Order: sequence, then C-alpha cells, then structure tokens
Amino acid sequence: MDCIRNYLITFAGNFIFSYYIFEEGTFAKPLMFATLMLLLIMTIDYMKSRNKYTLD
Repeated sequence: MDCIRNYLITFAGNFIFSYYIFEEGTFAKPLMFATLMLLLIMTIDYMKSRNKYTLD
C-alpha cells in the first residue's frame, strides 16, 4: 500500500508540473507525459527489486 501511495504522489506531481510546463490549457499532453513517466518509474522499480544480489 505504501508503494501505491508513492506512485500516486509521483503521478500527481508529474501531472501538475507538466501542466505548467506545456502551457496549452488542455490536459492531453500533461496526462500523457505523467502516465509515461509513471510507467517508466514503475518499470525501473520493478527491475531494481527483481535483481537483488547478495554476496552470501
């Protein structure tokens, strides 16, 4: 549940910042950008958690 909350905060932050960056007045580009960034972050988190190696 903690991970989902962090993803939602990241998505909301990306959406708000990209809305101010694109300055078009529509939600299409910021929504697409925030969604793609969230998918990228989730993929990187999955790859990092899958490849945990130990020296033991």
